[in-house]
Amino acid sequence: MEKFQWWNDAQRRLADEVREVVDRLMPWAQQDAWTQTYSWRVVDELAKRGWYSALIPNKYGGHYEDWGVTGACIIGEEVGRLGSLCNDLIGSSCTGGVSQLLGFGTEEQKRKWFPLICQGKLHSCVCITEPYVGSDTSTIETTCRRDGDFYILNGKKRFISNAIAADNYMVYATIAESGKPPRDCITGFIVEKGTPGFSVEKINELTGFDGFYNACLNFKDAKVPAFNRVGKEGEGWKIMMEGLNRERLVATSTYMGNMREALRWATYYAKRRVQFGQPTINLPTNQFKLADMVTTYSLCRLLTYYTAYLYDRGEDPAAYSAMAKLFNTENMMRHYILDAIQCMGGDGVTKFYPLEKMMRDAKIRELAAGTSDIQRLVIYRQGLKEWEEDLKAPRRVIHPELKVPFPVEADNPLPTFEASEDGVLKALAENYRVNPGLHMTIEEIEEQVPASKEEIVKFLEALEKKGLARLYRSRRGGVELARASLEGLDKANPPEYYRYIPAWVKDEVF
Repeated sequence: MEKFQWWNDAQRRLADEVREVVDRLMPWAQQDAWTQTYSWRVVDELAKRGWYSALIPNKYGGHYEDWGVTGACIIGEEVGRLGSLCNDLIGSSCTGGVSQLLGFGTEEQKRKWFPLICQGKLHSCVCITEPYVGSDTSTIETTCRRDGDFYILNGKKRFISNAIAADNYMVYATIAESGKPPRDCITGFIVEKGTPGFSVEKINELTGFDGFYNACLNFKDAKVPAFNRVGKEGEGWKIMMEGLNRERLVATSTYMGNMREALRWATYYAKRRVQFGQPTINLPTNQFKLADMVTTYSLCRLLTYYTAYLYDRGEDPAAYSAMAKLFNTENMMRHYILDAIQCMGGDGVTKFYPLEKMMRDAKIRELAAGTSDIQRLVIYRQGLKEWEEDLKAPRRVIHPELKVPFPVEADNPLPTFEASEDGVLKALAENYRVNPGLHMTIEEIEEQVPASKEEIVKFLEALEKKGLARLYRSRRGGVELARASLEGLDKANPPEYYRYIPAWVKDEVF
């Protein structure tokens, strides 16, 4: 594993240790995958080394100050080479209530559960998805109501990874009949194994993740101590998002382990498979695939560990977490493992090499911890918001000599117009000259018309009634964008005002 320059000494030592241990555990993991046996012996080996405690502060027995999120990703990348087992590591060390408790748990909760997680004596999982609730997590139907020192939970959860093996279940439920918006009703709880009324309803048989527990859960008047509530009532949505952002990042680190194994086996095979009188690694088609795999793997690592670095600096790079999840999963599935299999031909899809299992697992990873479509929504919303200033295009005006749009400058400033209907119409007409086909924002009009936003909106609505302007309104009815109508353009200026004919066009064309 390449060690990045910004890693500290503890992270570098951790990388060496994890690789050496994972190499030794590989036969156990492969044997358990063949027999579809939950690999408790591997889990126990990981626990002995304190790797479940990467995100838990040192005062509770963890290693957060030494390893941080970067350390969790280092562990995830190497353990990811073992296959589906890596999900247990994520569920226990990162997403199974650790991030949520760190941000919103009480001191008593942390002292009760964190030391046990650090020692590998307590395993966890997250319970969000329901039979009728997937990506739209604000519509959770599992309910909770206060009953003295307890909460009573009723509902079902679906596609819960690491169920059965877990001791603690980070469950989200909604306050029944509160009358508040859905997001303001969600509340988080740690539901412990053995809680009365809490049971496993069904084990899901998945495309991949052989031998890994994934289940449907049932809550029938489950009696959960009020002590186990995480945060305040109605804070569940915020708590959920806090956990999901880190979950996505640490989850995506495990995919890089799969990638490295796929590259290793594709290279191994191509060096030894002779066709057309030479090893198939000499074929340019295979060399191109391997080159793309090396490039993709390197880019995945840079994005993942840079995002981890931002977390360790105290930032919350939600957009970068989503980018890493999206980029790593889609490249692993659509380009990486399929290319590795193509290099190996028919042997690549036999169960005697690990690529076939990786391919089945890879599809699940595009869905787990937030689908690729959800990641794109997060990137769109968060990324554009974070980079809003950098993405602002400069205002443009018509150059006095060239008669084409140019950025505003001291010698060619934005034209201004009087604060009236005619002035606003003139501004819209000028925008047509510069950006034909585009509307103007209210803020852009304000830059050219000395009037308040409210006054400008009144002018625009008056122009709309006269058929001189066309307005775009938000769902709430507020005016957001405006343009001149064709009639408005004619009223604002004569046709010659908008004309532009380049000098190279011959007169006889007209």
